Amino acid sequence: MNAPGDASTPGEVSTPDAASVPAWEEGRTRWELNRHPAEVLLIGSQVAFGSVGMNGVLPMLDEARVVPLPTIVLSNLPHYPSVHAAPMSADWLAGSIRDLESLGLLDEIDSVCTGYFASPDQVEAVADTLERLVARRPDLRVLVDPTLGDADVGLYTDPAVAPALRERMLPLATGFVPNRFELGLLSGHDADAAQTDAEAAARALLGPRAEWAVISGGTVAGSTLVDLVVTREGRADLEHPLIPTTVKGTGDAFAGALLAALRRGSPVTDAVATAASAVRALLS
Repeated sequence: MNAPGDASTPGEVSTPDAASVPAWEEGRTRWELNRHPAEVLLIGSQVAFGSVGMNGVLPMLDEARVVPLPTIVLSNLPHYPSVHAAPMSADWLAGSIRDLESLGLLDEIDSVCTGYFASPDQVEAVADTLERLVARRPDLRVLVDPTLGDADVGLYTDPAVAPALRERMLPLATGFVPNRFELGLLSGHDADAAQTDAEAAARALLGPRAEWAVISGGTVAGSTLVDLVVTREGRADLEHPLIPTTVKGTGDAFAGALLAALRRGSPVTDAVATAASAVRALLS
């Protein structure tokens, strides 16, 4: 929004002379109500009404200072009779990340969490920045939630996003959290193949930085939900009571709760148990 007396055309981005721009710390003191350092960069979908995408993640990260960056903005879930959606261009995403980087925010955060991408170009734009960032900050936690689809609705993004995530984002990830349908897409096989040997499929996708993968969606005897945790050292199967539901956003809430537990220092298996319990509490 243009300041009073600003002669720039609406929609244009004005760039003040560098000498007139306060240092980031001074600008935060001068303009920001919340002056706490940034802690998490969250990238994903945003809905005006609904509990999916970033709306599902953010409540689980209420202890953190989160910087949410949308890949797409929607009025509501596409399941309703009408929906309006505005995907962000790859150029907008890349430029916005550069803006945040210039403010020093990417040197403050301890975690990056990515969710829905509308196009492979968006994946490329984010991965380009993250490659530089993890090279400079090898301890940075990167959680990739490959939000591609589900068994009951099928694919709900561009099919080219799956190989883009596999080739560009998974090599940068500390961990990733697909459901079994998404695991099949990422591995290049169908969901049935991933269901048959989810551990092998997940292990083949572990990149050079990866410490773990969590695959949800498995069931035992139709009444127990199983989260499979695959690490470099082995696997763990965590069983939880299955709560039948048709609601959307449980995967987003799970990813947010998982990240929150990891940031508190929990080992990944304990963090998965904590996140599953948090989602059950929401459903009940």
